[in-house]
Amino acid sequence: MHKLAGAITYQTVSAVAPGNADARAFLGLHQYLEDAFPALHNQLQKKVVNKYSLLYTWPGKDHTLKPVLLSAHLDVVPVEEATKDEWQHQPFKGIVQDGYIWGRGAMDDKYRVVAMMEAVEQLVLEGYQPERTLYLAFGHDEETGGKSGAGEIAAYLQAQGVQLEAVFDEGLAVADKIVPGIAEPIAFIGTAAKGNLNLLLTVKGEGGHSSVPPKDSPIFTLSAAINRLHNHPFEPHMTPATRETVELLADKIGGKYRFVMRHYGLFKGRVLKKLTRDQATDALVRTQMAPTILEAGQKENVMPRLATAVLNVRILTGETQQTVLAHVLKTIDDERVQVEVSGLYTPPSPVTSTDTWTYKALAHAIGETFPEVTAVVPALFPGSTDSKHYSGLTDNIYRFAPQVVTRQSAKLVHNVNERLSVEVFGKCIVFYNHLIRSTCGSVANEVAIRQEKALQREE
Repeated sequence: MHKLAGAITYQTVSAVAPGNADARAFLGLHQYLEDAFPALHNQLQKKVVNKYSLLYTWPGKDHTLKPVLLSAHLDVVPVEEATKDEWQHQPFKGIVQDGYIWGRGAMDDKYRVVAMMEAVEQLVLEGYQPERTLYLAFGHDEETGGKSGAGEIAAYLQAQGVQLEAVFDEGLAVADKIVPGIAEPIAFIGTAAKGNLNLLLTVKGEGGHSSVPPKDSPIFTLSAAINRLHNHPFEPHMTPATRETVELLADKIGGKYRFVMRHYGLFKGRVLKKLTRDQATDALVRTQMAPTILEAGQKENVMPRLATAVLNVRILTGETQQTVLAHVLKTIDDERVQVEVSGLYTPPSPVTSTDTWTYKALAHAIGETFPEVTAVVPALFPGSTDSKHYSGLTDNIYRFAPQVVTRQSAKLVHNVNERLSVEVFGKCIVFYNHLIRSTCGSVANEVAIRQEKALQREE
C-alpha cells in the first residue's frame, strides 16, 4: 500500500496537447518504480517508449507460445481547481488512513500499475519463470486517447512481429449491489467497449452590453440545444454482448426474468424499457452523451460573442460517427449551432469471444481472488481504454479491474476524494499473481483449461 501511496505523489496529469506531458513528473515516477521494484527491474527488460511510457518484457521459456500483455496507465486526470478544498486529503499527498489509500490515481489507474509490478516482484523473488513471454505495458496518455503511449507501444510490438495471445486491461469490476435485483457480488468482464467521440458545439453572436441583451444570446441558444439533446436521447438497442449479459443475469434473478429472456423476441420492447430505467443498465443499451466543458463570456456585464460546449459521446455497438452526427444535428435542428468533431474518433470495439481458454483463465483468477463472487459475466464496457490500440495484435481483449465497487464507490473515479481500500488493493496483487500463473504457466495448465472447457460444452 505504501508503494502505491508513493506513486500517487507524482503528478502525472495527462496533457491535453500531445508532447506537453510533465517530463519531471513522469520521469520521476519511472525512477520511483525502479527503486520500489528492484527484483523486477533486475529480471525483466525495460524499454521507455516515446519518452514517458514503459514496456517491460519477461521472456518466457517457450518462445513458440504467443505472449500475454497486461496493460495499465501512468497518467491521471487533473484535479479541478474549484474542488481542491473538498478533498479530505490533498489529492497528490498519497495518504494512507482509515483503511484507504487516498489520492488521484488510487482507483484510476496507478493501483493496477503497482499491483502488477508487486505481483511480478513477488514471483521473481520466488524464482518463478513464465512459460510464455509476459509484457507489462504502461502508457502515459490513456486519459487523452492513448495514441502517444499505448499506440506507440503497440506500433513497436507490431514492428517486432509480435502477435499476442491476449491483452488484459482495465475495465469492469466485481459489482456489489449495482445490478437491480441481484444482491450478491457479480464479476463483470468487459468483452466489448463503446466507441468514443467528442463533439464541439459553437454558437456565435453580436455581443454588446448586458443592459440591453438580445433576445437570443449565444448562451441561450447553446443551452437550448443541449437541453434538446438531453430530452431526446439515442434509441436503446440490444447488442450481442449485452444480450449475453442479460441472459446470464436472468438466470441469477430467475422467475419472470428468465422467462422473458428466453422469449426475448416477444418482450424486446419491455426488456429495453426496463434496462433504460436504471443508470447502470441504461449504459449497456444506449449511446450516451454528456456535456463536459462549457465556455462563454469573460466579464459580467458583457454579452459573449461566442459560446461553446464539448459533448463526450460513448457510442454503442452498431452506431458510427455518422449516425451520431445525424442524431445530434436532427435533434438540435438549429443552423445557429455549429457541430464539428473534436479530436479522434474511436469506433466501438469488436466483441471478444468468451469461448477461449484465456477467458477461462481470467475467470479462474477472479474466482481464486474473490471467492464471494457468485458468477463471472461478460458485458459491454461503457468506457474507452488503452486496449483499443492492441486490437491489431490479438482478438482476445479483456477489460477487468480487480476491485469491488458499489454504486457509491464507483462515483469516486475521476472525482473528489478518490481512494481505494487497503484490503481491496491487497486482493489486486493476489489477482495478478493468479492471472500470470493462469496465463503464463506451464503448457500443461493451458491444456487442462482447454480440456475443462471441452467437457463443459459436452455437458
